[in-house]
Order: sequence, then C-alpha cells, then structure tokens
Amino acid sequence: MSSNRTNGTKPAIQHTKSILDDRRIRLLLAIVGAIVAWMVVTIVVQPGTTRTINNVPVDFTYDSAAYTSRGLSIVSAPEKYVSLKLSGDGYTIGSLTSSDFVVYPDWSGVRDSGEKTLHLQVRGVNTLLNGVSVSIEGGDNSVDVVFDVVEEKTVPITVTTNYLTIADGYILYGTELSKETVTLSGPSTEIDKVETCTAEVTHKGELTDSVTLDTALRFYTKSGSEVKFEYTNLEESSVEVTLEVYKMATLPVSVSFINAPRNFDPSVLVYSLSKQTLNVAGPESQIEKLSTLSVGTIDLSTFALNKVYELPIELPGNIRLLDNISSITVSFDSSKLETKTMNLPASCVQVVNLPSTYTLTVQTERLMNVTLCGPAGLLDTLVPEQVVIEIDADDFYVAAGQQNIACRLYVPSDGKIFALGSYVIQCKIESN
Repeated sequence: MSSNRTNGTKPAIQHTKSILDDRRIRLLLAIVGAIVAWMVVTIVVQPGTTRTINNVPVDFTYDSAAYTSRGLSIVSAPEKYVSLKLSGDGYTIGSLTSSDFVVYPDWSGVRDSGEKTLHLQVRGVNTLLNGVSVSIEGGDNSVDVVFDVVEEKTVPITVTTNYLTIADGYILYGTELSKETVTLSGPSTEIDKVETCTAEVTHKGELTDSVTLDTALRFYTKSGSEVKFEYTNLEESSVEVTLEVYKMATLPVSVSFINAPRNFDPSVLVYSLSKQTLNVAGPESQIEKLSTLSVGTIDLSTFALNKVYELPIELPGNIRLLDNISSITVSFDSSKLETKTMNLPASCVQVVNLPSTYTLTVQTERLMNVTLCGPAGLLDTLVPEQVVIEIDADDFYVAAGQQNIACRLYVPSDGKIFALGSYVIQCKIESN
C-alpha cells in the first residue's frame, strides 16, 4: 500500500511568485515614480514662473496719515491703473488677483502744499505671499498729485439784477433766494481769494409778473476779479431766485367804521386825512380789483367829538406800500355835530335771533345816561321811543340764567344818529 507521507513529515508548500519579485519590474516602477515627481514639480509647482496682473488701481488712501498728519489733503489726483509682474512658483502666483496687492504713492517726499511727482510702491496685503516677488511692469511707476490745506468757507449770496428789464408801470419789489449762503470746500490757496458770491439774474424780455429763475453762482475777489476754481468743491453751483414783480398804482385812501348802528350813514362823519392817496404795488390781478384803500378802522363806541386818530396803515394781503410812511392821521370836523343824553326805558329793547326754545326778559328798567350823536338840530326833537336798544343773540352764548348783555343802539328813522360809548342790559334767560 502506497503512502504520500515520507518519513512522517508534512509536504512543503510551494511559494507563489509576485511581479514585484522581478528586479527589472521594481526598477521600472522606480523610474516611473521619479518621472511623476519631476512632472509635479515642473508642471504644477513650476518654480521661477512669471505672471502679469493688469488694471490694478492706485490707492491714494493707503497710509494717508503720512500727509494728513501735516494738515494736508489731496486736492487733485488722477485715476490711475498699473500692471504688476509676479514671480514665484506657479502654484502660488496662479491663484493671486489684484485684490492681493496694494499700489500706493510713496508719501515720504510730501512736506508741504503743491504738485508732487511721487514714485509708486507695491506690496502684498496677505502675509502668506512669501516667496513671491512683485514689481510694477513698464516705466509707468509715478503719479502727479496736488496737495494743499483743505478748508471750508461759508459765503453769503447776493442777488444782482443789473441785467433785468422791468416793464413800465411795474416794479421789482424784492427778491427771494432758495438758499442764503453757500459753503466752499477746497484748498486754502483758492478759498482765501473769495470775498463775495453773487447770483446774477438774467431774463429775456420785459418782466410784468413774478418769476423764479435758476441762477448760477459767481465768485469774486476783494478787487472785483472773478475767481475760477480748479480744485474747490461747491455745496451748490446755482440757486433759485424768485423775483417779486408787482404792478404799481396810486389809490385814494378811506377809513372804515366798526360797532356802527344798523343802517348807519357814514357821511355824517366828515374827516380829513394827512395823506389822500397812497402809492402801492402788488400782483396785477389784485391791484386791478382795487379802487380805494381802506387803511384802518375806527371804533364808533370810542368816538369822541374833535378827537384826532393816528391809524397804522393796514393794507390787504400781498399789497405793498411804496410810500415811506407807516400811519395816517384822521381828523374829524365836528362843527356840525351835537350830542344829547337820554334815559331809555326797557320798552325800547328789541331781541333778535333768539332761539325759540328760550325766553329773554329784560330786568333793567331803564338804560341811563345814553349819549347820542348826530347832525346839529336833528336831536332836538328826538324822543326815547324813537331809539331802539337791540340785543342780538348771535353776539353772545345763549344759556339759561342771568346775564349782562351788550346792546347796540340805533334810530330807525335816521341813520345819521349813533350812540357814543358802549352799553349793557341785565337780562334773564329761561328755557321754554
């Protein structure tokens, strides 16, 4: 009987061969790995690679404390762009953009005002740019900048109307500005020249009505020379000027009366004025509606014979006085007037406009010492029964209870008779 065992030992396991056991294969793989590493270094990293970034702006605010600490400001600087040349490994510089760099003038040479030609500098804004060198490409590596002490100055605006033509019968009464002052901001060398500012209004044709015009501002030195700004900024370059153009008229003067009796005839009061007419101006539409000017009012309840009144002139809205006066004296001729004192019984009272839900009872039996005034001779035959004491419920608040109510006196048969002074009647009001 045959057996696979020999001498009682296990049979040996045969070794499986690998491709890596071949020395030639290992050598080939090593060569391929070296080639790949060389390609990574030469293709991806690319040491010594150069690249250009175009249109990088010059930043005039960077490190500006170098000149602002001297009280200087930039009043003129060009908008400037440069190209940057980068050098370094291709992997690093390939991801860089213009935002990774700042290009700025070298401020070290700025000591005072004036135009300076400054060399441009460039630096990275990211600290991770080690190994990258950068420079400004080409010869365009300087910039001209104007420096000065920047100030503000506020100047009042004056309107000039020398170039306007106003039609006959009209007057340029006044002007209004949309803004009274203008603020200038710029270099002191320009600002200090300005002494005055004017809005020189122009208009084609004759003016017969008010108009608002947009008017450019002009600036002048003390000697009258016009200032032309190169660097100064204006808060406003123009303003709106409103020209108040009014029509003129000469109108007769009159006075009016208040607290006059019903049906009063003012012709009984003969008066003279210190000025018979007034020269006025106003919008044409209003002036043409006026035939006289009532310049003031006289309260007949305070009237006294031979009294002289000083009336401040009161004109309608938008009507302007051209005469250099502020009041008119009114003198009355009382030579043809006389007075009469009477006591009036309660039967003379008449109540008007009282609501039907109320009843008014006069408690004053007789209104004493009433002074009436009228043409001489007319009062001789006047009796109390001809006089009306009128109480108008529209003149006071109607409520139940006792009240002292102001009354108005008049003579229905003659509108030239009126009462001097003011009078009240004690009344009782009851609800119906």
